[in-house]
Amino acid sequence: MKLSGDSQGIEELKIIKETRLEYLKYLITEAKTNFDNTAKFKSQDGTTTYKLIYSPQTGEFRVEKDS
Repeated sequence: MKLSGDSQGIEELKIIKETRLEYLKYLITEAKTNFDNTAKFKSQDGTTTYKLIYSPQTGEFRVEKDS
């Protein structure tokens, strides 16, 4: 799985991978199946919201801060 984008968001996903693997699987599935190919998640401290964006054409994921 190729992942790019916001470095802080990627670090948050790594933490989720270590502590809440089932939630990470949910986020990936949500991004792949959602109408706009995105899934939102928050940082551990709850202050920042990120978007996991799936590109069906390339099969890659991108992380962005949600505005």
